Amino acid sequence: MKRFFCLLLALCALLTLCGCGRKDADEEQEFGNTTGRDLVRVQLADNVFSLNSNPNYSHNPFVATNHSNQLICDLIYENMVEVDEDFKAVPSVIGSWQPNDDMTVWNLYMDTEHEHNFSDGDPVTPKDLVYSIGYAIYNDRFRGRFASFKGASYTDDGMQVTLGIGDSQFVKLLNIPVIKTGTFEVEAGVPPIGSGPYMYDDERLTLLANPYYPDSKNLPLQEIYLQEFTDAEGTLSAFEDGYIDVAVNDPSSYTSLGYASSNEIHSFPTTNYHYIMFNEESTFGKSTAFRIAMQYAFDRDYLPELLGGNAVASAVPLYPTVDYYPQTLADSIRYNLEVCRAVLQSAGIADTDGDGRLEYAAAGGSGRFEVTIMVCADSSAKAGIVNRFKDDMKSIGMTVNVEELPWEEYLTALEKGFFESGNREVTWDMYYGEVKLRNNFDLTELLQVRNENNARGNLNYSRSRDTSIVDRISAYLRATDAMRPIAYHDLCEYITRTNGNLISIGFEKQQIITHRGAVKGLDPNIGNPLYDFAHWTIILED
Repeated sequence: MKRFFCLLLALCALLTLCGCGRKDADEEQEFGNTTGRDLVRVQLADNVFSLNSNPNYSHNPFVATNHSNQLICDLIYENMVEVDEDFKAVPSVIGSWQPNDDMTVWNLYMDTEHEHNFSDGDPVTPKDLVYSIGYAIYNDRFRGRFASFKGASYTDDGMQVTLGIGDSQFVKLLNIPVIKTGTFEVEAGVPPIGSGPYMYDDERLTLLANPYYPDSKNLPLQEIYLQEFTDAEGTLSAFEDGYIDVAVNDPSSYTSLGYASSNEIHSFPTTNYHYIMFNEESTFGKSTAFRIAMQYAFDRDYLPELLGGNAVASAVPLYPTVDYYPQTLADSIRYNLEVCRAVLQSAGIADTDGDGRLEYAAAGGSGRFEVTIMVCADSSAKAGIVNRFKDDMKSIGMTVNVEELPWEEYLTALEKGFFESGNREVTWDMYYGEVKLRNNFDLTELLQVRNENNARGNLNYSRSRDTSIVDRISAYLRATDAMRPIAYHDLCEYITRTNGNLISIGFEKQQIITHRGAVKGLDPNIGNPLYDFAHWTIILED
């Protein structure tokens, strides 16, 4: 039903943009002579700046999973650090950091160049940092990034964190909010106290400038109004009508909203990673040569095309703007059907009888080369990638069966290694997956061997027994800045061209959307679309 409404709204938006006819001279004067509405004029009509606040979801920054409420949190709370679009750590409340030699102990020092004060006037202290990270590791929004966290303590000038596994990029995981000690849950439904540029008014209907924030009188706004729209359709309509002025959209989701193209849309990177893995117990998935051949079989550039430019292709599990990205290696495994066919042929998979179909050597003769790939039916983009793969493989004589399964059936099939089709069990050979990686691109939970002890957090459904991958991941995580490119290249070489465990497709982008001409100075980053809001320029009508 949600998909239907989203498609309907998108169609309505398209018709609004492309099918507006002139009724009379007054209407043309009001809306101009372009197709669609003058969105700037519409949104300035109320002469205020508003954000959406969804009362059905939490406003606690460690729990908030709703996009609208996260935007509000971005204004009320400062992050310990920020992470820019190239995935580099940027000082914030934490101004500097220093690990020990094996990267297991991190000393994180308070920023001494800027004041950081909570909205009640108290200064942010190292004790608040320890208090905040303590709640981050146990609450849904951030807990996944702290798997190796062992403990934290504070000193006069900062916080010390101890890790179970050395990580030279640990500081990139700390783009998490700082809250005042003792305020996580003073009263049910009351958000903690923050040190960001804004604070709630007494009734939590408005955001007011935090008087203790540096240069608070020169913030772009002294008041930000909060509206309440609880569903996707209402949010879309409210934005287009100017009742709210900023929105975040996930173009890859089936709940993606059809915002008009005449708005200003700023895309920013995410670690939402699309990939292919194998069932290494299936007839073909257990073949190393087959897995390596498939590295060349996927047109990764099709992902950005399917998502309207809101993705980047990547042949390795790393965002392409990261400074140690192994470009030469990535280029060596790019989409190439001729190379794919040649690698298959070297493994004994070829058209031996001239019928245009590939066969493989089997005991006592040969068999038809036919594989099954499984994908969750929640995304047209994912289905588009695997169906393009199916067509490409057909062109070289390989039969691919695509199974699009509902989410629960997909999860069950991952666990079991097969799915029900009619009255029979079908073993899948490959599956299309998506996961939100950490900011340090740690692949441990994706590639470590799955067992009873780690099954709860483990996302590796390949049934692989290769324990050496974790050693390579650990070497990459521990590597210094100078050695990191070498360590990462070694890891990627192994998982793509040596063992072929993982096929990378790319990463999604998300969007922050504003009305044209109303906002200047946007600089969205990883995890904070409203980064540096204090220096935005917001134009309100006189």
